[in-house]
Amino acid sequence: MREEITRLMSLQTIDRELRELQNSLSSIAGRVDLLRLETEGYRSELSRLTLEEQQSTLNRRRLEKELAEGEARTRTKRMRLNQVKTDKEMQAVAAEVETLKETTTRLEAELIALMEGAEARGPKIKELAALTEQRQAELIAAEKEIAAQVEDLKISIAKQKVDRDQMAQNIEVPLLQRYEMIFSRRAGLAVSEARDGTCQGCRMRLPPQLFNELQKHLQVYYCPNCQRILYFEAPAKE
Repeated sequence: MREEITRLMSLQTIDRELRELQNSLSSIAGRVDLLRLETEGYRSELSRLTLEEQQSTLNRRRLEKELAEGEARTRTKRMRLNQVKTDKEMQAVAAEVETLKETTTRLEAELIALMEGAEARGPKIKELAALTEQRQAELIAAEKEIAAQVEDLKISIAKQKVDRDQMAQNIEVPLLQRYEMIFSRRAGLAVSEARDGTCQGCRMRLPPQLFNELQKHLQVYYCPNCQRILYFEAPAKE
């Protein structure tokens, strides 16, 4: 049974190294994904503001055209005021002039709002364009930099998986399955030393009878508290 525990301890060492390699791979991929997400966010916002600016430009041109046409109509109406002969005609033309003035005031207010919006948007577009270019360059550099690291990690992971499969073949299936369940639930520590009557995995005291039996290596024992597989190492003789 001592050999079985030794194999489990070796398997745990491989599994923990494998987990670290996979975490490193995920961390690297995560950093690139974050940089890619930031770049896409800047690009998306830049596109939105650019389209908004284009639409604003079209609206400004339309308003400027409407204002010019309105001013021309107003001049015509005012000239006509000098030509009308009756009070009724004068009142009608005067009402038309007043309506044109109100329209002009409204159009001017809309035009000012568009110009103010464009004035605020300009620096933001410039800033976003620079940030997008910078993040894109950083993303390309990061992808090139980590390409070799990722490949090395994948090779190491593949090798570790081969070693793990070979080691796992020598462990009974029920024990292997229980080990894997404990490993996943106990933060990568499924096999724990029992030292001085205490489980080193959860730091709980073991029943004296269990600790005594554990030292005989007759079977596989589990911590009553954390369910980890226990092993005992006799103290080195001085």
